[in-house]
Amino acid sequence: MGVGKPRKLATSFAVFVTLLFSLMAGAVAHAQVTGATLSGTVTDPTGGVVTNATVSAVNTATAINREVMTDSAGLYTIPNLVPGVYEIRVTATGFSTDVQSGLSIAVGQQLQLNFGLKVGQTTTNVEVTGAAPQIDLTSSAVSGQVESETVRELPLNGRDWTSLAVLQPA
Repeated sequence: MGVGKPRKLATSFAVFVTLLFSLMAGAVAHAQVTGATLSGTVTDPTGGVVTNATVSAVNTATAINREVMTDSAGLYTIPNLVPGVYEIRVTATGFSTDVQSGLSIAVGQQLQLNFGLKVGQTTTNVEVTGAAPQIDLTSSAVSGQVESETVRELPLNGRDWTSLAVLQPA
């Protein structure tokens, strides 16, 4: 009689653990994001896609270069970019090179940047500087970046951390 009770207890425990893990499988785990993603389409002057174009993202502070090629639909994606200021360069055979400088990328940002290449020699460079800030069309998240100098210069009477919240609108 004593042998059946531990077996029943072990079976009940196994069922409980199985049920617990099956319920936990439905829970969504959110990992912390440390990089940004840059994606977009490369097209020609007629609106057709440019395949096998080279898209390179160079971090201007570290000179780290990430290169990808566009696929058969003219799409490119550069994941896990370290936050910073980038120069994006697009080159393709038979087209002039297109460059966008001073593109600021923040943590978790999913930026869509489309390029329209012009027919020309590969030695011709089209450089865009001082472009309007990019609008993130893929996310509805509200975020902001406060420079360290602003935080140091902020008078914090009594060291109230809520004073830092007014540095960003919304």
